[in-house]
Amino acid sequence: MRYPSYILALGCLIFMLAPVKAQSQTSINNPEKKKQEIDHIIKSYEAIHKFNGTALIHYQNKTIFEKSYGWQDAEKKIANQNKSVYQIASLTKSFTALVIVKLNEEGKLSVKDPISKFITDYPRGNEITIEHLLTHTSGIYEALQNKEYFRQLHTGKIITQNEQLSFFKNEPLAFEPGTQFSYTNSGYIILGMIIEKVTGLSYEDAVRKIILNPLKMAHTGFDYLALKSPYKTVPYSYISKTKQEKTEIWNPTFTGPSGQIYSTAEDLYKYYEGLRDYKIVSKEAFKKATTPYLSGYGYGWFIDDLYGKKLINHGGNIEGSTSYFAMLPDEDLCIILLNNITSKKLEKAGNTILTAILGQSYTLPQPQKEIILSTETLKKYVGNYELSDNNVLHILYENGQLYIQNNNDPKIRMLAEKEDAFYLQDDDTEISFIFKKGEKDVIMIRKGLSSKTAERL
Repeated sequence: MRYPSYILALGCLIFMLAPVKAQSQTSINNPEKKKQEIDHIIKSYEAIHKFNGTALIHYQNKTIFEKSYGWQDAEKKIANQNKSVYQIASLTKSFTALVIVKLNEEGKLSVKDPISKFITDYPRGNEITIEHLLTHTSGIYEALQNKEYFRQLHTGKIITQNEQLSFFKNEPLAFEPGTQFSYTNSGYIILGMIIEKVTGLSYEDAVRKIILNPLKMAHTGFDYLALKSPYKTVPYSYISKTKQEKTEIWNPTFTGPSGQIYSTAEDLYKYYEGLRDYKIVSKEAFKKATTPYLSGYGYGWFIDDLYGKKLINHGGNIEGSTSYFAMLPDEDLCIILLNNITSKKLEKAGNTILTAILGQSYTLPQPQKEIILSTETLKKYVGNYELSDNNVLHILYENGQLYIQNNNDPKIRMLAEKEDAFYLQDDDTEISFIFKKGEKDVIMIRKGLSSKTAERL
């Protein structure tokens, strides 16, 4: 299964996996045992600091599991609860797509319409259709690759639509529309603008009118920065028993229709019921929306095959929040996972729960384990590496250990996970070395959603 997210480069941590054999059909024959199994799965991810949030699981006409883990606010010692509010990031795209599908069904637009019909001066807008935007096959430049756009995500600046378009509008297409798949937030930003032109409403009001109000999703909204709620979760880039790293909330006027929505697990359960029971769009329209195009993506959904069953899913990942939403329509199975941490393992956790409910074998993660490397191997990494922002990383060898130091900051010990990959104790940082003959030696630093590369001086 693929996992969309707000990222420029995202590397996966490598964990040792312990095999577990799920007990077939315990979800039907022994509900309490299944709850314990699901709880054990989630706690195994919580133990490696990759789950901090709420889980809700619906299976065959009832909610079989709902539980929260970790901290809503670690500083104030407020635990996460089932009413906690989380940012859902790119799961927002499914809402944006559903509004478009509804407008298409009502004859107010066609998914085959060129975007030039709505944004007259958009370059090559007569060749790019709404369907291309929905399915990430437009070739439009990803706004997050623009450094200024990424920087302004961390400000409170309110921008106009023209300013937002300026971050990607005049960049060349990556490929001819309709020929390839490339996940891009820019296309969904444009879809939000089209929704506003067609409905005469703001994007937020259109989503409320078409989806939130009919489904009574009263705890779902758009401006997380402005939200005043006792259930609002604090976003963390990393959280453990001894360390909590807060992160900033991204500017909702920038993320918009591609990732600005916040919600609760119980509201998203109402969303599932609305989709399952065709309360917003018809069965035929939803079937078309969940028909895979290139790379298995439909209209705002990834579509996969899991043990011969159709799996409809989407997730989201921004700094400090991660979401996972998956449906197996034929099984009446829905899994909702919401975290207020940056977690690159939430999809894996969700897939493991799916596998357990279906009675298949799965694996559980274990904490990272340090391996011992020879002195010769360690010393080959020693040196100074320059980042693109002129900062210098120093890799030092002292008393049989490697350390990393950024400029004159305190040095930190690096633990080897394998010969060219290291990690830091109680931290989300991954460090890897890429040495190729005839090329400059490179070190790559990944932390949360960011990735930086430095060349040896």
